[in-house]
Order: sequence, then C-alpha cells, then structure tokens
Amino acid sequence: MKPPKADKKTPDLRRELLEGRFAYWRIAELEANPVAGRFDITHLKEINRRIFQDLPGVGFDDVTPGEFREPVPEGVDWIKQRGLTTVEGSFYVAYSRMDDEAISWLNQVLETADPDTLCGLTPPEFTACLARIYTELDYVHPFSDGNSRTLRTFTRQLARESGYEIDWERFDRSDVGRDLLYIARDLSVNGLAAPNIQHESTKRKVQYSQDRLEGNRALPDLLCDVVRPIRDA
Repeated sequence: MKPPKADKKTPDLRRELLEGRFAYWRIAELEANPVAGRFDITHLKEINRRIFQDLPGVGFDDVTPGEFREPVPEGVDWIKQRGLTTVEGSFYVAYSRMDDEAISWLNQVLETADPDTLCGLTPPEFTACLARIYTELDYVHPFSDGNSRTLRTFTRQLARESGYEIDWERFDRSDVGRDLLYIARDLSVNGLAAPNIQHESTKRKVQYSQDRLEGNRALPDLLCDVVRPIRDA
C-alpha cells in the first residue's frame, strides 16, 4: 500500500489525501506493533483509534477515533452509494442500523475470531471463516468512517495469529482489483442486509445493485487468491 500523494485540487480531495496520509503511517505502525488483545470489541475499537488518532488534531473535528457510530433512527435504512471505476453506474450497499441488535451480533461475530480455534482449520476452511467474519463485521459497519481500513488491519492480525498471511494490498494494485474487492464485499453484505431493509426504495436500490453485479466472484472465492499459510507465504 502506497501513501496518497499530495494534491492541491478541491477541498474534498485535499481532505481525503490528508486523511489517507496520516492513516497510512498509523497502519504501518500497527504492522510493526499490533494491538494486544482478544479480538473483541475493545480490540476493534483500539485499532480504529490508532489508525485515525491524528485526525482531530489537524482539523477533522467530525472524526471520533475509536468510537462507534450513533444508531440510525427507528424506521431508517442506512445505505451508501458506491461508484466503481471499471463498471458504469451507481451501486448501493446497506448496513446495519447500529442498534442494540447490531451490537449483539457484533459480539457474537467477534466470539468466533479466536486464533486458537482458527489455527486448526485447513486453508479452505480458514479462508471461508475469515470471509464470513469480515462480511459480518462489514455489515455491522460499526464506525462512521474508516471501516475498511480498520477491518483490513483487524483481519490481517487475526490471520497472522492464526498462522496465515492475507495480502490485502494485492487488490490495490489496479482499478480492476479494487473493484473486484468492492463488488465481492458489497454482494455479501447486501445478502445479510436484505432481510432487515425496511423501505421499498432501499430494497429496489439494493436489488438493482445485486442484479447488476451478479456473476462476480464471491468474497470467500476471491480471498483464496490472497490468503496463504505463513509457511507458504
């Protein structure tokens, strides 16, 4: 992963590049000095806090490192629009409301993030389990921003402590790779979100996205390309 280059275009782009630069170096620090913990909520929050700890001090007053986002009001769907580089059109992905039910699910998912158990799995079993953990954490989407970087760091450390290496950077080497990962993740997340969507307009957007992206590789299959036992890495 390369740090973003400086740019002097729009304020939004400058903000994105500045945020990316600070986060990049903090992620590099976490590679050398991972968070010590039990892969629970405290562990997940601390990874997010460390990655984004610099931002409030440089004018990002809306960033709250290490804190979960507020619950979405009752009766409201939380949906994001996705733009892809290699596929025309807009796509949509729905996430949890971050209510009590979502927090309970988050705890249940993290209970399965146990290196002592995962290290006994075969590579195909481990890859499928890691994909499930990632998808379910991504659906909960606990932070206001930075979920992808937080979950990549979290799952990389989980993989290493389980005897595996995951090369997330492989997807960053081309627009095609980045889009393949976005598509695989969003297809999986929307599959979890579908039963909990409340509004017909949201359902139509999500179903449209699923139909347009049907036939692409699922996340467990995609991760087979980048997950290896450490002895083989």
